[in-house]
Amino acid sequence: MSKNEQVFKSDEAMKIYMDAYAMSLELWNVDYESIYVETSFGSTHVLLAGPKTGRPLVLLHGFGFSSTMWYPNIESLSKEYRVYAIDVIGEFNRSKGNKSFSTRHDYSVWLSEVLDELKVSKAILMGHSNGGWHALNYASSNNDRVDGLVLLAPAASFTSFSLQFPFRLILANIVRTKGIIINFFARWFVSKGNFVEDRLFEQFYLGLIHFGWKYKIIRPSVFKKEDLQNIDCPVLFVVGDKEVIYNHLTAIKKAKQYLPQVETVIIENAGHAISIERSEKVNNIIINFLEKCFPIGSNEKKAE
Repeated sequence: MSKNEQVFKSDEAMKIYMDAYAMSLELWNVDYESIYVETSFGSTHVLLAGPKTGRPLVLLHGFGFSSTMWYPNIESLSKEYRVYAIDVIGEFNRSKGNKSFSTRHDYSVWLSEVLDELKVSKAILMGHSNGGWHALNYASSNNDRVDGLVLLAPAASFTSFSLQFPFRLILANIVRTKGIIINFFARWFVSKGNFVEDRLFEQFYLGLIHFGWKYKIIRPSVFKKEDLQNIDCPVLFVVGDKEVIYNHLTAIKKAKQYLPQVETVIIENAGHAISIERSEKVNNIIINFLEKCFPIGSNEKKAE
């Protein structure tokens, strides 16, 4: 069995998915580098963009959508910041895992190893959905390596999932038809009338049906207040008023209780895919927050 077959069902399945990934990546409208860094959990794929001297900004994608999902945001984010869009290992993307995750601490170990290999000692972490949970999880135990947090509808984290979310996810995994996976599950995240590129949904669908799931991953959970008590950096929490995976008002209330420095924003007419659905507005909010907390004049890269 080849290395690629360790994470996908076969080499053919891997090729089908990687072709779809490449199609989605064509939506990136900036120059970028594609590299791999080695960690104890496997080979991690990273997309790099922006000035090399810019302050490091690490992007952690939503579950199953890979770093290609940042296509509407990357141009704005990479103008002043050195962006590292990481394919979270253990999911279907270009990264290649080699062992399971037993605890959420394992993810912190993995991300530290990635940052070490990139020679980034400290960074701003920005995550969507599952990626937002990863950002919080990392900051909770590695506060000294985090300048700030941008949380875009972080999965669980502050409040439990709605009943609809696990129901739709389980059905998508059981039935595994294109209609159920894309229309019943993936498009459910998007508020009515908003647009997400079809090729991103196609990539998600092909990943879900072709990935091997050989290694265990940890599902996002609700943090306790004491889990996050060490986080003392600026935090931006952005959520849509049409959020479907949980009650967004409850999440905001808890975020304010858990994170004294948090700034919260509710985006009108936006579902769970806020960074894509309302990309221009979300981009402006993020850039304004970053410029306020980290003036461009102080954006020198913090390397090892």
